[in-house]
Amino acid sequence: MGFFDLFKSNKDKEETHYDPTNIKVTDLEKGYLLDYDLRTWTVKKMCEYDWGDNYFSREFVLESQGEKLFLHIEDDDELIITISKKLKYRKLAPEIIDHIESKGKPPKQLTHDNITYYLDEESPGYYRDVDTSEWEELISFDYLDEDEEKCLTIEQWDDNDFEVSVGKTIKAFEISNILPSYNQ
Repeated sequence: MGFFDLFKSNKDKEETHYDPTNIKVTDLEKGYLLDYDLRTWTVKKMCEYDWGDNYFSREFVLESQGEKLFLHIEDDDELIITISKKLKYRKLAPEIIDHIESKGKPPKQLTHDNITYYLDEESPGYYRDVDTSEWEELISFDYLDEDEEKCLTIEQWDDNDFEVSVGKTIKAFEISNILPSYNQ
């Protein structure tokens, strides 16, 4: 070790978890910038889902010009990426809400904005913001349309606490110009 090596911080010695010349969507972290749909977005929050059996997925809250999107990434033998927006629970059709309230869970098929969605997966798991160590229990009901291009997710957080998001599946190349944060 040379004389000047004594003054280098440990941060200088840390290895990056990605190739800086080829940052991929799977390398995203809080604070990063990315381009999607002809706009630059900032990753404001990074969350993690634990689905059990050592299977995890990530969700990123993206913001651009006052708009908020949710980017969900899972690697289940293939990379599955969805982009969605929150939808108020009460915006679902009354018959869907009635079904949920009477049966305690969403139906196997539902229609929203003239699109029929089919239950693809019901997954119990845990969620946390990576800035905290608190895990919250949830059940996620993931729906896809017939072409498996549009998605709708209903998350149940408590007996009567539901959150809804609606969006679409995208390809990794639709996220581009990913830049790491330099002020973290």
